[in-house]
Amino acid sequence: MTADPTPDPLAGWRPLRLTRDLARVGADGRRLQRSVASGESVRLRRGVVVDAGNWADVADDARYLLRVRAVAATRKSAPVFSHQSAAVIWGLPIIGRWPDPVHLMAAGRAGVHSKNGVIWHHDRLRDDDVVEIDGMLVTSLIRTLVDLACTTSFLSAVATLDRGTGRTLVTAAGRPVEGISREEVLERLASEGPRRGARTALKAVLFSDNRSGSPGESLSRGQIHLCGFPAPELQVVFIAAAGQKDIVDFRWRQRQESRTLSLVGEFDGLVKYTRSQFTAGKSIEQVVWAEKIREDRLRAQGNGMARWTWDVALHADRLRALLIGAGLRPER
Repeated sequence: MTADPTPDPLAGWRPLRLTRDLARVGADGRRLQRSVASGESVRLRRGVVVDAGNWADVADDARYLLRVRAVAATRKSAPVFSHQSAAVIWGLPIIGRWPDPVHLMAAGRAGVHSKNGVIWHHDRLRDDDVVEIDGMLVTSLIRTLVDLACTTSFLSAVATLDRGTGRTLVTAAGRPVEGISREEVLERLASEGPRRGARTALKAVLFSDNRSGSPGESLSRGQIHLCGFPAPELQVVFIAAAGQKDIVDFRWRQRQESRTLSLVGEFDGLVKYTRSQFTAGKSIEQVVWAEKIREDRLRAQGNGMARWTWDVALHADRLRALLIGAGLRPER
């Protein structure tokens, strides 16, 4: 089983530097512009920069969170973040790159228009649809899940829902919060009445499964479904002869003519081999060797093996070809 790392609270919470703060103390605001030109700082939006140190290593979600914070820092009143902007604050994943624009709820404000890197949404908000998370106003978890399910792709919605309907999730600032049950999301979606994207959202909610260990597993499960393969069992436990316990992402048992195929599927994210919370102090070579021994144990119990990475999971044709090559047959 491969898990993605919890959000790094330091990456998306490095200090913002604002031109207006320099002006308040009589300093020259153009100093920030010069720091951007020299490569010392990165411009997030007009009048807001952050230190450029290790910028190449800052993950896409952390960069997006910084843009969200920059918008919060430059509004005259506290805005209500929604859609992907609420998702990044809640610590919810999406599939694909995080957007450039920041999403805000107009909440009855007249005369606001989407521009300057901000998209305004004029949807109605219920009284309990706005909460404070880590010092920012955001749409509630259930409202955020429904909004994303209605406005993003099936595959991205499934990954978001799998995480949001888990027992707990971790916000971008590292704070654990309780998830929302799938039944609650279904009830909220039904109560919304007709709205654009509701049909796709319903399919995504019904398909969601909080047993997925990572967004990569959620994406893979969605692609497997769209490719017409039988639904796999999730998080199956195997006990080896010597007592070792191995948990796998996917397992199929498919009757094929004169035999029954037993196939194990594993999504491998890069973090499994590079992040300290997963390597337990071992070198990449040691981790790879341990994976080989684990795979040998699973094969010894009569299982075929199929492994893939993000590059395959993101492309249905590649995942389909890989699974067919491993012996699995589509059902439709």
